[in-house]
Amino acid sequence: MNTIKRNALTAVLAISALFSAGASAADVRISQIQPKGRHVILNFPIDRAKAETLQRWVNEGHDPWCRDPQLVAASALGRVSSQFSEYEPASLELETSQKTKMAYVLHSIDGRTTYRITLRRYRFLLPTAGSLERIIWMPETAEILSPDTRD
Repeated sequence: MNTIKRNALTAVLAISALFSAGASAADVRISQIQPKGRHVILNFPIDRAKAETLQRWVNEGHDPWCRDPQLVAASALGRVSSQFSEYEPASLELETSQKTKMAYVLHSIDGRTTYRITLRRYRFLLPTAGSLERIIWMPETAEILSPDTRD
């Protein structure tokens, strides 16, 4: 076999070996990063004009529950799924608490699904509300986390 054919065959075998090793490594990485379940994120769109109108409404004494983050989270959960339309707000667990952002979680009875509701106090409402503590809480996102049902 001449030198050119031998070098060409060596190169083809080397490339094949590298491709096979690369494909194997890629398969391992892909299987490692595939999610072990379902993660759905629902965003609640914020209309600034409507938020300011609601803030004024609450300032006038209507719907004071909009200032209670746990009640707002329960209301948002009812919007996510009708099965929670009359759910007890006390069942929600406070996950994170900041001055302008809070998150509550609820675990399903069977423990297979977790719901996370994130709320915000929008600073653009501060002039309408008068103080940070009087700003209404508004739902920002709802997350539904379920493990892979094949497990």
